[in-house]
Amino acid sequence: MSTEFLKRVAIYGAAISVSGCSILYILIQRKLASGPYYTEAVEALRKNSYALKLLGEPIKFQLLKLHNRENVITKEHAHILIPVSGSSKTGTLRAQSVHEEKWKLKSVVLEFEGRPQKLVIVDNSTDTTVTPQSHDL
Repeated sequence: MSTEFLKRVAIYGAAISVSGCSILYILIQRKLASGPYYTEAVEALRKNSYALKLLGEPIKFQLLKLHNRENVITKEHAHILIPVSGSSKTGTLRAQSVHEEKWKLKSVVLEFEGRPQKLVIVDNSTDTTVTPQSHDL
């Protein structure tokens, strides 16, 4: 075997490995985004007209960033950060869910990029949905 042949095998092998890892990463992201802890948080934001107005439509939701250590999903609870962007603002949808027979949203908070304000979308610690009346965001 020549060294040229071995170089080609190494290059093609590396390319296939990187491609496979990229595909696996995307598949894992999509699987997590199909979970009720993700879909219910997204739906809660879509139902909040004030949040939609602040972000500006159309709203785009990105997949979870697997390297972010704040994204934690276990059998009992899920704490996820969903990147979200609209025509006016971008931010992060911070969602917490607990598993009691089925997944239930505990809280959903919209954090705006570069701003200290937060918009509480769902707060089930008191079993109420909160829509702020202030327009200073």
